[in-house]
Amino acid sequence: MTIASLQTSAAPNAVLEKLCYVRIGVPDLAAAAAFATRILGLEPAGGDDARAFFKSDFRDYSLCFVATDQAYSCLAFEVRTMERLDDVAASLQALGLRPRRGEPQDCAERRVKAFVAFSDFSGNEVEIVWRPLVSGWRFFPSRDTGIQGLLSVDVRSTHIAEDEPLWTQIFGAEVSDRVGDGCYLRIDDMHHRLSLHPSDKAGILSINFAVEGIDQIMQSSYFLHDSQSRIVHGPGRTPASGEIFLRFEAPGGQVFSFSTGMEMLRDEHRTRQYRQAAGSHCLWGSQSLLPEFGALEQMGGR
Repeated sequence: MTIASLQTSAAPNAVLEKLCYVRIGVPDLAAAAAFATRILGLEPAGGDDARAFFKSDFRDYSLCFVATDQAYSCLAFEVRTMERLDDVAASLQALGLRPRRGEPQDCAERRVKAFVAFSDFSGNEVEIVWRPLVSGWRFFPSRDTGIQGLLSVDVRSTHIAEDEPLWTQIFGAEVSDRVGDGCYLRIDDMHHRLSLHPSDKAGILSINFAVEGIDQIMQSSYFLHDSQSRIVHGPGRTPASGEIFLRFEAPGGQVFSFSTGMEMLRDEHRTRQYRQAAGSHCLWGSQSLLPEFGALEQMGGR
């Protein structure tokens, strides 16, 4: 069963419907596009000299590379109604976060009917969208990675104490589990669609695509080694969510991952607290090159 066909129900207080897309700034659009097809196995979904779109599932696209400063990144979630979008904008305004309504040309570029953009307390760019396009055509991978769709996004947070309540109180996300001061956030039955990780800088830490199973994880591991792509963590298994993962870098340094086996939560699930340690990010003991996943501890740092 694929992510596209998997029926999930919303968390009880969830305002958000789905994780919609991710936008990433890149210094070399052609190199990024080649990575998306040759390494990730995504399907090109149009673009121009300034941006390139790629689909991974039923969405019209789930990843957009933008020819701009590579410090730029943005993640987007969908809401069901225009009224809910208005409510989100009002709540963000009350918090002093200065929500911005998308102009018609911006909506057309993102292939949505309307959206509200804002920066969280760490400076991460977020877009809340209404009526994003979906595709009537099947997803055709450019490489057989077993990819099933955009699964989740890991985000760096410099103000975790303010960012977590933003997602839980304004957007109704629920904390599935915690690692140190970081947290996994769910909006449906899946263990999480978003995770926040304390860091000394903002930005998207990892963009995660679901694949069919562990065979595809191992096949991609060998493929990445052969293609001289930099693996930064894994293969490994996350204790909290149960997912098996493989994290690797794109040109420019953005991290992507393939994962499989994320748990679906039952109503009786209660939030667990894991210590901030490398072992809380990987049961198998794979070494991470990312500080947020315990690299400093493994290398004898703090």
